[in-house]
Amino acid sequence: MSRRILGACAVAGHAALAIGAAGAQPSLPPITVTAPAAPVRVLPPQTIVTIDELVDRQPRSLADVLRGIAGVTVRANSRGETVARIRGAEERQTQVFLDGAPLAVPWDGRIDLGLLPAGLIGDLRVVKGAAPIEYGANTVAGVVDFQTRQSSQGSFAHLEAGSRGSGSGSAVLAEKLGPIDLTLAGGGITRDAEPLAGALPFNQISNARRTNTDLDASSLFAALGTSIGDVRVRASVLRVDSQRGIAPESDRPSDAGVRYWRYPEIALTQATLNLAVALGSRSEIKAVAWHQDFGQTIEQYRDLSYTTLRRTQVDDDSTTGARLTLTHDLGPVHLRWAASAQSSTHRQVETDFPSARAGPRLTYRQALYSAGVEADARIAPGIRATLGAAYDAVENPLTGDKPRQPSLQAGAASGALRFDLGDGAMLTVSGGRRTRFPTARELFGEALGRFALNPDLRPEQAWLVDAELQWGRYGLAVSVNPFLIRSHDTLAQRVLADGRRQRFNLAGATSYGIDARIAHDLAANLRFELSGTLLRARANAGSAPVRRLPQRPSFEGLAVIDWNVAERFDLRAELRAVGKAIDFDAGGGRVTLPAAAELALRAAIPFARLGSHQLLLTFAVDNVTDAQIFPQAGLPSPGRLWRVGLRFD
Repeated sequence: MSRRILGACAVAGHAALAIGAAGAQPSLPPITVTAPAAPVRVLPPQTIVTIDELVDRQPRSLADVLRGIAGVTVRANSRGETVARIRGAEERQTQVFLDGAPLAVPWDGRIDLGLLPAGLIGDLRVVKGAAPIEYGANTVAGVVDFQTRQSSQGSFAHLEAGSRGSGSGSAVLAEKLGPIDLTLAGGGITRDAEPLAGALPFNQISNARRTNTDLDASSLFAALGTSIGDVRVRASVLRVDSQRGIAPESDRPSDAGVRYWRYPEIALTQATLNLAVALGSRSEIKAVAWHQDFGQTIEQYRDLSYTTLRRTQVDDDSTTGARLTLTHDLGPVHLRWAASAQSSTHRQVETDFPSARAGPRLTYRQALYSAGVEADARIAPGIRATLGAAYDAVENPLTGDKPRQPSLQAGAASGALRFDLGDGAMLTVSGGRRTRFPTARELFGEALGRFALNPDLRPEQAWLVDAELQWGRYGLAVSVNPFLIRSHDTLAQRVLADGRRQRFNLAGATSYGIDARIAHDLAANLRFELSGTLLRARANAGSAPVRRLPQRPSFEGLAVIDWNVAERFDLRAELRAVGKAIDFDAGGGRVTLPAAAELALRAAIPFARLGSHQLLLTFAVDNVTDAQIFPQAGLPSPGRLWRVGLRFD
């Protein structure tokens, strides 16, 4: 399968080169349905990563795109999914969007960002704090908002191979063909195993290759957009197929509830329709509709040999949703109305072995609703404000063989003030209240006997406050963002006497810290960047056996030196440091996750041109020193990995 993936990407790459070399024509502006920036609008802290920065980092997947952004942590969870966290919040509190449509599977509230190729993405925005109302319910910690490539960003292709049987490739044809804006993309990611840095005490066969961490993933994407008068429309389809293993926990023996799982099949199809209609110079209607089909098979084995099945679970999910926004002026105020609705159905069948007798087909359904309004206004010269309020609700009309759940509602509010301090300085103060409802899996999922249900789970609520100071002049850009998050009923896990885990609501928790970034042009072709987060996260006294929240490093930092000499080379060195954290062992006891640091090196050397485009040789080494890093107990990050490839820009 690996050879087929990379071969297909190579063929697609030749097509992108041939058509891309013909030259691009003027293209349509993107239809930004989720929280577009505007001069009159004040947004909470956000980080925008442009397409040039994306290419510079040589990412393989969407997960790699997010690494190193201040306030964002990327890690593999216990199910082997690569997920993103904002400011230490749980991954379900961080919503992920693609072209305005939620990308996560609603049953679980998560998406594996390690399965999608990075070449598909045109730009990225990470919103931290009280997210704008367009993003709807459940955006407690923030938002990761991906936008796919369009013709204005040009075609792209890359193909690479590396150690431990790893490889990746993607090709994107993004062109303007008359009135049509066309994007076609294909990609693949493969590996035989993740490299291992250092010995592990349990459930490890080799000292070099992490057990059961193979991966094969492929994706296809197509989009067509056009403009007819004041109407712009874009339709797209994404298909992802993959299979992979899940590393067993290495900090506990096999009789302590170790997860011996494999995913022989994962398939996601998502169709999205974006529409924008201009009603005047300051009024517009925007809409996005989406339909997602998701299916997966989970195989649970009895031991490390992965030969004898204990149980299988087959999941089938179908989701349909839409969002509508209307913006217009009302006197001196600019108003923005937003409403969204989504319904998701999950079907599940479990089969026990050796009897191979299938259990009942259980069906669950959850519906989310959100509606709100924001107002932008100029308060005084150099001072602008945005105020918003929203109403969110959830229903669970189908609950399988579990007891019915009541409908839940919650209000949301936010406000932001921006002060133009002059001399390139800007101060933004923002805050608000947001709610996340438990997912259907948190309410009803037993994860093949791993979890005991808690039918009394309540929605998570958070009050968020941010102050962001930005300054930039003379090739120097500085951003400092202190923040405070006061949470109520945050979901946590505890270990029961029988070894199963159970979710429960903490009475409350407080997180505070600072996100910061400095970027300085040391010379015309030499750039230095330093970014990071300091974080302190604690549960209320008496609400948990250990007050310090697990898997929240005390700090994360990234230092980058980028030396780019046009037409000759681009060299990049990245040093990432992670502070101490804690986690819990199989019995619920506290363990310390030590501080660590890893070094990565990147190089790109152009060697040929096709018109205005370049062909480059690329080289990369991840975790050069083979450092052992533990984002959570028993599940280390990969060790040293080298990559060599070709890239077309």
